[in-house]
Amino acid sequence: MSGVVLSTAYFPPIEWLAHYVQQNSITLEAHEFYQKQTYRSRALIAGPNGTQILNVPVKRKVREIQHSLISYEEDWVKDHVKALESAYAKSPYYEVLMPDVVALLREKRTTLWELNLGTLALFERWLDVNRKWELSDRFELEAHGLDLRNLSPKVESTLVFMQYPQVFQEKIGFQNNLSALDLFFNLGRSSWDYLNALK
Repeated sequence: MSGVVLSTAYFPPIEWLAHYVQQNSITLEAHEFYQKQTYRSRALIAGPNGTQILNVPVKRKVREIQHSLISYEEDWVKDHVKALESAYAKSPYYEVLMPDVVALLREKRTTLWELNLGTLALFERWLDVNRKWELSDRFELEAHGLDLRNLSPKVESTLVFMQYPQVFQEKIGFQNNLSALDLFFNLGRSSWDYLNALK
């Protein structure tokens, strides 16, 4: 493994996507165990009352990330769609982009791995890029290159995030490193410039 090594993520955060678009060599970790309370199954958005967590429930029986089954016992898809509507209905690009999000979520993919690759494919389509990435062939404790498998919503990013207009910024202040959905809904195709400018 070389370049940057990333775990998959549910509608990845801005930091994750910035590394993804800036690196020449990308490896997705395909042999790790699923870890709860991480970006693998949660996305952060800016709702009217502050940062809100969208969590994908995963069945506990299987630990390997590629085989971690999504639970549909509760209608979390409906909850996520409603939360995104509350957060972004007044954003400039909501009308254009939200149908794609709804269509993806309503596919009800079986595994978290499939869902996360679907969210990544959606982001690539919106950016009009087709990045070449590879899968890790085995799990290594120490990956070669920039190892970002431990990116976590619980650990503050060291990146300096430039402010951009957010729907509830006047009420709750600027929220950084949210799901890149926040970036796309507010900036549209200009998200590419923003992601490439992050250092």
